[in-house]
Amino acid sequence: MKYTIFLITVFLSLKHGIAQELNGFVKDKNQKGIPYVNIGIPSKAFGIIADENGAFKLKITSEKETDTLQFTSIGYYPIVMSVTDLKKLCELNTPVTLTEAVYELHTTTVRPDEYETKVLGTPSVEDLECVNLSGLKQKDSASVRRYREKGISEKSAGIEIGNKISIKKGQQTFLDKIQFKACLGPQDTAIFRINIYSEGKTVKRVLTPIGMVKVINSNNELKEPLIIRSVGKTEVHEIDISKQNIEVNDDFIIAVECIYASNSQMNIGAKPAMFGSTDLLIRESIMDEWIKVPLVNMTFIAATVTYKKKGKK
Repeated sequence: MKYTIFLITVFLSLKHGIAQELNGFVKDKNQKGIPYVNIGIPSKAFGIIADENGAFKLKITSEKETDTLQFTSIGYYPIVMSVTDLKKLCELNTPVTLTEAVYELHTTTVRPDEYETKVLGTPSVEDLECVNLSGLKQKDSASVRRYREKGISEKSAGIEIGNKISIKKGQQTFLDKIQFKACLGPQDTAIFRINIYSEGKTVKRVLTPIGMVKVINSNNELKEPLIIRSVGKTEVHEIDISKQNIEVNDDFIIAVECIYASNSQMNIGAKPAMFGSTDLLIRESIMDEWIKVPLVNMTFIAATVTYKKKGKK
């Protein structure tokens, strides 16, 4: 009898006290895996990224059955579901299905006949020095503790850093090209994702050990994902995004996210910027809000833009 009670106790402790790992897939309507989908719980600022085939492993620890999970990927409508519903899908080996987004006609704007081209951000990406930006991530932050708790490899938990690009407010501006420098050794492999955000409002201000920081929300303006794989060398990547016809009319953010790094490091070209000229933003998880880093100005992005040519006075 005592032995039976002991087994029941052990069973209950295993059921409720030990983390449960959910293994699943994210697919489209044709049952094709969707690569690098963002999966997480926004209310807890925690998120993971599916692999290139749409497969994911989500370790459930302190989450509640009613917590809301969010699945997002550029080019697809986001969906939300409870932890309970995801568990059911995983148990039945049923994939999470995302529906391809249909963009409205007004998002495709005709460019002006006469326009000027300008490079914003850093003028020469090739000359940037290689910098290890993994140090920006606080070693004992809440995000890092969550990653440890959930057993996520550091190789798949890269930070996302952004530069705010300033333009004249109200000026119709189109983004054509983006350049950044990836720094890798002969044996290294890294996968980067480029994101373009319209800057949102300051949600709140928080006092931290590095000073008062602004927490900012944002919306991704891309219509198709920009995934860059870099292998075995330091090189400048130039991404042509003119076909996405991205129009901005105010300051925007270009961000580099390290999805995977074989050496667990995020190494890209960067340099200090003139104080006040370029905001450096960072977030440690895909479900975190952006934080403006105080007293630090650094640039790592070049953006080629076109805008309507000014008439002669």
